[in-house]
Amino acid sequence: MTTETTTAADTMTVEELRTQTRLLAGELPGTLRRITLKAGGISVDVEWETAPATAPAPTPAAAPAGAQPAPAPPAAAPADPDRPAGLVQVTAPLVGTFYQASSPGGEPFVQVGDIVEPGHQLAIIEAMKLLNSITADVRGRVHAVHPQDGEVVEYAQPLFDLVPVD
Repeated sequence: MTTETTTAADTMTVEELRTQTRLLAGELPGTLRRITLKAGGISVDVEWETAPATAPAPTPAAAPAGAQPAPAPPAAAPADPDRPAGLVQVTAPLVGTFYQASSPGGEPFVQVGDIVEPGHQLAIIEAMKLLNSITADVRGRVHAVHPQDGEVVEYAQPLFDLVPVD
């Protein structure tokens, strides 16, 4: 005789998963970017922006019941006189450990003042034993490197400031 134990996750329907996901989305600390649902084995993958959003708030039909309206974004900070015009900020696409070189003690991929081309490797972020290459999207001069080598970085954290050049 076989005894099977079922959990709430095993018996959850797609509609129940959808409802629970909408409730979760209403509790996120930023703007929702992506939700992936999987019914077999129940899996939810949620991605959101941590910076204040400038996009309009969701329509009432899309907001879960009982959700509070998003707070107003903070007032814009005064312009930094040391910040070059047109500065492009490269941010972390995931959470992980930031490395400036391909090996400990190795030569950094880039240093402040270097000119980089689109696709030029700037750094590596290690996440779950996978090495993720961080590359430049524009031709520019490296103006600043924000994290220290070996520092854990968060999603959307500034990594590099690039000043576009012709």
